[in-house]
Amino acid sequence: MVDVEISGILEERLRRLVDLGIYSSLSEAVRDAVRRLLDQMDLMNLALKLYTSSEASFQYVVEFADTSFDDMTEYFITRGYIPLIGLEGPDDIEFLTPGKRYVLDPLTMHIVFNSDLYKYLSKLAQRGYVFLAPSSVKNWSEVLISRRLLHLLESRNLVGFFNSEAVNLGLNLAKAQLTKHEQYAIAYAKDTYGATLITEDFRTRGYARSIGVNAVSSLSIVYTLRDSISVGELRELIYYLKSIPIIMPVELIKSLWGIDFGD
Repeated sequence: MVDVEISGILEERLRRLVDLGIYSSLSEAVRDAVRRLLDQMDLMNLALKLYTSSEASFQYVVEFADTSFDDMTEYFITRGYIPLIGLEGPDDIEFLTPGKRYVLDPLTMHIVFNSDLYKYLSKLAQRGYVFLAPSSVKNWSEVLISRRLLHLLESRNLVGFFNSEAVNLGLNLAKAQLTKHEQYAIAYAKDTYGATLITEDFRTRGYARSIGVNAVSSLSIVYTLRDSISVGELRELIYYLKSIPIIMPVELIKSLWGIDFGD
């Protein structure tokens, strides 16, 4: 809730609109005015400025612009920016452990379920690995992933959904430039002993680590299955993810897998 003080001639004009039946209340009139204001703004450009001038996560600016991950990525690239998504260093990859809980944020779900990473996550889920996501993502599924796919995930028990409303965010986390979904994911991982956040967003990972939450890239899924994945499959997956584009330092990939993937 945001309190707005309106007085004088502006208030009088709004009340006349209500009296004429154009709006049912002053609140409705103000909401419509705000919507019209936002419709006149270039939210994509403002989102890019926000991203380059602050520590906002990529997910945060996508939600700010009310667009999709793919459209925002394309917008960034056409203006000479690459979103900070993917691998920074060796600490972003780890061998996942059965029995632990792994929490996915929206961006990572988008990447996993729109790439071949999906089938590798499925293999781990069948082996008893536990993957979770905040229930709040269901309300954002039009931007994130289709409702049909959400149903598929639940019906096949690949990803469970914890109750976002039961998570205590805390004052500092609530002030971070992260979406509510990211905040819920981080807070749940922090409150759950041994839980790890899986995210491709550099800034989300960095914030999680700053408050003591272990955070890694979704390539940890593939790394955990490295002995059962052929070189050809791995190379194809890496090239696909790089085209998204996900940042993958060549030397880091070589050191992790011992394979030359080229430039």
